[in-house]
Amino acid sequence: MQYKMEGKLEDRGQPTIQLEAVRAETLDLYCEIGEQAYRDHYLHLWPGQDPSPYIEKSFRPRVVHTDLTHKNNLHFLVISGKITVGIAKLILNKNPEGLVFSEPVFLEKIYLLKDHTGRGIGPAVLSALHAESRKRGMCYICLATMQKGRALSFYLKMGYEILREEVLPFENAIQEERGMYLLGRSL
Repeated sequence: MQYKMEGKLEDRGQPTIQLEAVRAETLDLYCEIGEQAYRDHYLHLWPGQDPSPYIEKSFRPRVVHTDLTHKNNLHFLVISGKITVGIAKLILNKNPEGLVFSEPVFLEKIYLLKDHTGRGIGPAVLSALHAESRKRGMCYICLATMQKGRALSFYLKMGYEILREEVLPFENAIQEERGMYLLGRSL
């Protein structure tokens, strides 16, 4: 399944964004792109810049393969033109612990390779993920983001609101970097 995001990017002469559902044939590519995009942006969270705990839990083929068997887990390759520039993961019908929203979706991952950030792709990807969620009957979207860094201001500009503070659930991450916010918005 592919979802094409038409509009502003294309109007500026930039390529169309596509969300391509991960299949058995693209599972390794999802893991490679996800790991590289994570390393591009989040090494500062880990002692010795070693994100192995997160990589092992998130981007190993056996882990993603098992994750794909759950019908509410949607993994996507993010494609710009003919180039895979990132990955995303949605979890349908998932409320954050202690909160209840009608028809919720949780945006668990959205990672773009560093070479493709700052080019206007992020808003198009997020809009495509919102559209995909609405298409599946979801009405409210949540995500967790680091308190420090550029991602928070991006999500706030995209209409998200801070719901509460959270902590990166990896105790071996650098303590001062573990602060997160849970964000949400209506679709």
